[in-house]
Amino acid sequence: MADGRAIRRMRVVTPEEAEEWRALARQYGFVNEQGDFALGRFVFEKFGLERVGAGRVYVRFITPVPAGLYTEDLQRKGPPILFDRTAEGQIIIPGRWWQSSFERFGEDPAVPADVRRQAARIAHHGRFSDAVLPADVETIAILVPDEKGEPVPHEALPPGTRAVILVEGVPDQPE
Repeated sequence: MADGRAIRRMRVVTPEEAEEWRALARQYGFVNEQGDFALGRFVFEKFGLERVGAGRVYVRFITPVPAGLYTEDLQRKGPPILFDRTAEGQIIIPGRWWQSSFERFGEDPAVPADVRRQAARIAHHGRFSDAVLPADVETIAILVPDEKGEPVPHEALPPGTRAVILVEGVPDQPE
């Protein structure tokens, strides 16, 4: 059972790791005045042209990326909240999560204006593939507030994890 393998593979975060991750998030501007860092933040490592109108985007996660609260068919998951997986156990980060992340970049005043414009354009026009990570990728156990603010155990990807997504349908020239 894929879920059983995932539960055994999640590990607890050490206090030292949490502090290292907070420092990394601070370095990238993902920490607020209270010292809390936003989850699911990443940086772009490179872009590669797949073909006209499609490119590969390579990212590295700076803060933990928790599994989504909902399944692909929008059913709410029960705790612990685990990543969806392929039949082979590979972790799936849905394309709709990527699109939402690019939309956030496009609206964030802390992001440089040229990056905001590009992210908004990609989010508006792009069709995002799911990122599929190997089954043996390390995951961690964290508590994440649900929509009511209650802490719920989640499986998450640790900072430093890398992913590649394919984005199609983005015009070559800005409108």
